[in-house]
Amino acid sequence: MKTERLTNSLLTRLVLFGIVLIACSAVARYYFLVNFLETEQSAVAAERQGVVAGYLAESIGYRIGERRLFLERLAAQMPPGLARDPAALREWLGERHAIQPLLLQRLFVADTSGTVVAGYPDLLNQRTPSLAADSDYQRALAGSAVTDAPLSAWEAGAPLLGMLVPIRDAAGKVTGVLGGTNTLTPTGFLEQLQQKHLEPKGVFLLVSPARRLIITSNDPSMAVTPLPAAGADPMLDRALTGFRGNGVGHNAKGIEQVRGFASVPGTDWFVVACLPLASSIPGADRMRHLVARGGTVQAGVIVLLIMLTYFMFFRPLRRAAELADKMTRGEIPLSPLPVTSRDEVGHLTMAFNGLLARLKLHQSELQHQAHHDVLTGLPNRMMLAERMRQAIGDVCCEQSGIALLFLDLDGFKPINDSLGHKAGDLVLQEITRRLRQVARHSDTLARVGGDEFVLLATDLEAPLQNGARALAEKCIKAVSEPLLLAQGEYRLGVSIGIAICDGRCDADSLLQAADQAMYCAKASGRGCYVIAPAGIGCSHVVINAPAETEGTNRPAGSAHS
Repeated sequence: MKTERLTNSLLTRLVLFGIVLIACSAVARYYFLVNFLETEQSAVAAERQGVVAGYLAESIGYRIGERRLFLERLAAQMPPGLARDPAALREWLGERHAIQPLLLQRLFVADTSGTVVAGYPDLLNQRTPSLAADSDYQRALAGSAVTDAPLSAWEAGAPLLGMLVPIRDAAGKVTGVLGGTNTLTPTGFLEQLQQKHLEPKGVFLLVSPARRLIITSNDPSMAVTPLPAAGADPMLDRALTGFRGNGVGHNAKGIEQVRGFASVPGTDWFVVACLPLASSIPGADRMRHLVARGGTVQAGVIVLLIMLTYFMFFRPLRRAAELADKMTRGEIPLSPLPVTSRDEVGHLTMAFNGLLARLKLHQSELQHQAHHDVLTGLPNRMMLAERMRQAIGDVCCEQSGIALLFLDLDGFKPINDSLGHKAGDLVLQEITRRLRQVARHSDTLARVGGDEFVLLATDLEAPLQNGARALAEKCIKAVSEPLLLAQGEYRLGVSIGIAICDGRCDADSLLQAADQAMYCAKASGRGCYVIAPAGIGCSHVVINAPAETEGTNRPAGSAHS
């Protein structure tokens, strides 16, 4: 028996699974993992460099576009004729420079001859240059916005981002060129980009293929330097012909690198993100050492995890199974099982609790059906008897009184026979709604027959007859209101028998007295109420009615059957 239990145990299966897992993982690590780390990880590193290059290119393109848009707006806002007053023009440029000093470090205006009319800040220690021979200036003068770099002649040793946009008059004619510059060194507007996204040994290059020039780099020695000769760097040569992507290759110095290439939007430049291959993955010998040591540690960890898994995950399941067995044997009442986790065990426990809740709801519905009328939802005879016994007991303790009103509808049978049971059910539901409005919160309204209702009124003050009469009159008035059915308008009446108790009675005699009083009301002409002491027959009842009707109290419009 114990052997069979051990064989079927989940713990045994988990231990065997762990042993197989350790053996398979050891083989996989030794024969496949090292090769995977050397080949696949280099591809992953190259892809990461491609992402870095793409992000740098997008960011550089956005920043260049931001400065170009700022320059174009300034050109559109320049007052006509301002270029003829260099001092006023310099002041105007200084005001605009103060608004966005970080976008463009220097602003200048050149006329149609290429002469720089004014600039802000002034060009220090240099004579005012002429742009007439500059091809970018000629393109701007022809009406195009131009972005190019470097303009290092204006700032010794520092690569500059140069931008030129045409200035137009009201007729759209180009009257000059508005230019701006900003440093491209890593300490300039590219500083944050290279600090956040490059590896510690990573290098990025901003390349102008048209000029075969490295515009700038986070390595200052490479800024504003020509590209290697063709054939010295095959991957860079491919990038100059349009290749964009990532890969592994040797640079012009023979160092193997993982690289990413991405175009800068709005320009013909591209970004190169480089990282030495040796820095992207650990050495192979170190990998083997780590794999061997990790295998030993892994074996111990797996065995430990199996044991912890069994005690942590399956102990709640065993506890839940024990409680369910006790509920099945009746040793403890039905109650939800404790949910200790949100995993599969917890899900199973919650499913059991949901099934248990549904069972309890079904039992509650059955109990409700056993104590309530299906059609009207009112308490039936069984619940009425319980309420009556409770009310009589309360009367004895609180020195108050109760009244039992037995109501029988007058004129219901003709409606039910002529219009059908469906119409009759609607009538009963409507009468129920009206009587519920008459009944107080502490009263009990029950249906005890086809068209018979009982209203148990509690906490009545002396004289008890007054409260009973008031309730009876309200019931008669409520029932006598017209009934609007699909077939037309109908009216009903109600005969009410009332039995009053001050505590010296029992439930059966009280109900019997009210029933007899109701028959006396029927015999007295219907549509009225009759009050009788509990336990006294019809021949001794007290009929509460106006003198002229000989024991009937009929509101206007009540029906008779």
